[in-house]
Amino acid sequence: MDTVYSVAEQVKIKNEVGTSQRPKCSCGAWIDHWKKYSKKSPGKCSVAGCNNDATLGAHVTRPAAKNEDYKTHSYLVPMCAEHNGKHGETFTSKPNCTFVWANVSQTCGS
Repeated sequence: MDTVYSVAEQVKIKNEVGTSQRPKCSCGAWIDHWKKYSKKSPGKCSVAGCNNDATLGAHVTRPAAKNEDYKTHSYLVPMCAEHNGKHGETFTSKPNCTFVWANVSQTCGS
């Protein structure tokens, strides 16, 4: 599985539910995990049409992805607090969105 990947086109992203119960990341905040592995600055929220600053790393899946791993495994994208708080909702991403695998045991916890 890819630890980091980007998608040029807009894609559907689904905000996961119950991620606060998962193991914590040794990077600190989830946005720090995203920055460490993407080697990018988060900038604005990844949700299309939103110009808020991305202050959080949101756990998402891609429900319409052709690759089954992207449908079922958690990845992080930068998101504003407003969109990150909408658990279970599906959004359209901005183009060129970068996804970072949220599996602690295979990334920062290994």
